[in-house]
Amino acid sequence: MAGHDVRWGEMIHGARIFLTTTHGAIYLAAKRADFSEFTRGTLLVTALFMITAIAWDFAIDPVNARRVIWLRCLESALVLLWALASWRNVHAPMARALAILGPLGVEATFVHVLGVLDQGASFGMGGFLYFFIFVPFLTLVQPLAFSVAVLVLIAVCPPILGACGVTADLDWWVYAAYIGLVIGPVMLILLMFEYLYWTVFRYREQVEVQAVTDGLTRLANRRYFMAEAAARLGRQNARGGAASLLFIDIDRFKAVNDAHGHAIGDQVLTHVVARLRQVLRDGDLIARYGGEEFVALLSDTDTERAVAVAERIRQAVRTAPCDINACGQSLTSTVSIGIATHRAEQPIDLDRLIVDADHAVYEAKRTGRDRVVAAVTQAQA
Repeated sequence: MAGHDVRWGEMIHGARIFLTTTHGAIYLAAKRADFSEFTRGTLLVTALFMITAIAWDFAIDPVNARRVIWLRCLESALVLLWALASWRNVHAPMARALAILGPLGVEATFVHVLGVLDQGASFGMGGFLYFFIFVPFLTLVQPLAFSVAVLVLIAVCPPILGACGVTADLDWWVYAAYIGLVIGPVMLILLMFEYLYWTVFRYREQVEVQAVTDGLTRLANRRYFMAEAAARLGRQNARGGAASLLFIDIDRFKAVNDAHGHAIGDQVLTHVVARLRQVLRDGDLIARYGGEEFVALLSDTDTERAVAVAERIRQAVRTAPCDINACGQSLTSTVSIGIATHRAEQPIDLDRLIVDADHAVYEAKRTGRDRVVAAVTQAQA
């Protein structure tokens, strides 16, 4: 019984995550990027379908079909207006308003067409099913709840019109049988599609994170750092001031691996990263550059402030030994840190900045390790 309750709890929790994610801004932005072109295309195809329905009208009632040509043109115009409103942004307020008013307007004109055509109510009853064929495709780009709401509205719209006197002598029991049979499966298909896209979205997020993240430390990897750091230096130049790069190297790390094994070495790496996170700001860009080397770009930070931050990092690592086994044995690590500073008046040269900071690290190691050295740049020399 307890296991059954746990499974139900997990299912409910999973459903909440699904509903929260599928109506979140990031998820909807992904849908917009993936389905905008598809939505525009399907709207244009639907508008064409509305025009070709004129042939269906003439097949049913050649005499009265001429009287409803303008209504078919109006239906097509409503869909084209929806397409136009969606052209730049399918989630714009006007696009969403027309995603509701468009189908309802088309449905209202369709009811009127059936009333004009001889035996239109008999021949056209199945035509309501077209709404449940087309509309889900037209609203795929919208949130799931929005699509479901539109389907419910187009299901109840004809009976409401009938109650208001806009009727084509439709048999509402037959209508209810048609719609009752189709609305459940269509909503289930919508839900299944949303779940499929959600799984793709989550997988893509994981792949994107893995592409820019170091698997062990969960810091940015070297490739992401190079691209993002260059962009940040560009923004630094635009607003003026200085940015400093810290090159952080764990001292004698090879000896740790040789003496204790790579598993302990990994513990030391993650331990040092935790100390870095304690000291650095949330907005600072931190990355694993390679092996036991880390880099951090500090925006709006001159050399003097960067040295102060680096000293705090050095002290944080030195004074917090890493527990390496269950028996309480600990291992004290130290780091050597090199600093290079970029100023807004200088051209952006990230490679040069890294080289300068790397040379400063070598100087720190040469003079005894566990220390901070600031590079002397050409502008300072």
